Amino acid sequence: MFSSSDSAESWLELPDGRMFWLKGRCTIGRQPDNDLAFDVPALSRQHALIAIDGGRCVLTDLHSRNGTYLNNTAVNRPAQLRDGDEIRLGTVTMRFRRKRRWFSSDEAAPAGVVTQTIDQILERECWLLLVDVVGYAARSEKLGSEAALRQMQGWLTALRPFIEKNGGQINGYVGDAVLAYWPTETVKPAQVVAALKAIEAWRPASVLPFRLVAHHGTVLFSRSDLGQEITGRAVNVVFRSEKIAKGFGAQAMISEDAMKTLGLAGQCESYGRSSIDGMSDYFVFYALPESWAQA
Repeated sequence: MFSSSDSAESWLELPDGRMFWLKGRCTIGRQPDNDLAFDVPALSRQHALIAIDGGRCVLTDLHSRNGTYLNNTAVNRPAQLRDGDEIRLGTVTMRFRRKRRWFSSDEAAPAGVVTQTIDQILERECWLLLVDVVGYAARSEKLGSEAALRQMQGWLTALRPFIEKNGGQINGYVGDAVLAYWPTETVKPAQVVAALKAIEAWRPASVLPFRLVAHHGTVLFSRSDLGQEITGRAVNVVFRSEKIAKGFGAQAMISEDAMKTLGLAGQCESYGRSSIDGMSDYFVFYALPESWAQA
């Protein structure tokens, strides 16, 4: 797992693709002595403040000239940040992210987390991708938590473009894993395939070993105090399939539904079928095409 401190688990995704890791208190503005400085005329010298207080991350406008906006709403008083929130300071837009834990759709939400009512839940068909670091706890014990954390930060920074530049959206950073999705109504199968190929091509250069699982199915989208939530049977399958991939000795594995909807039928060798905890039926899983490794 990441370090348990909130400062190690919260960051900003910046316009140029960098990930800026928050450390307790962060001033943002045009002056170079800010913790995060942008040489942009639309920003005030000290424009905004993000502070971590009792496990919460709070955004405050510092009486800026052009305003601070959270999800397109002006920040007139301190506002709590949720994973995935968009922050706009003048002409600079960034996204707030933080690590959170996954809980299955048949599990009660953590205490204090409020999810929207059923009429606010959106159902979409999606491809899902889970990319999970292997052996991070042992690495952290060997290298020390700070050195291991720096490796994890570098790994996340390198992985993110392979997903987002190919039409994917990162739902959340869960434990030592990244969960991403591609809605079928807006994304073509070729984009998902391109992302999978790019990640596999990067694998030899990755600073951390990882396991990849892909699936396709119906996903329920809602909002909670933690940010955007995706739940449902398909999400449960992709998380629980990571353990199955480990049992198969697979670095990369896709479900039969993913294989067929991505147009890969006949190109993938079967690992076999397996049950999934809490589900009565069996699932068939496949390796990625051998031709990808030879490309």
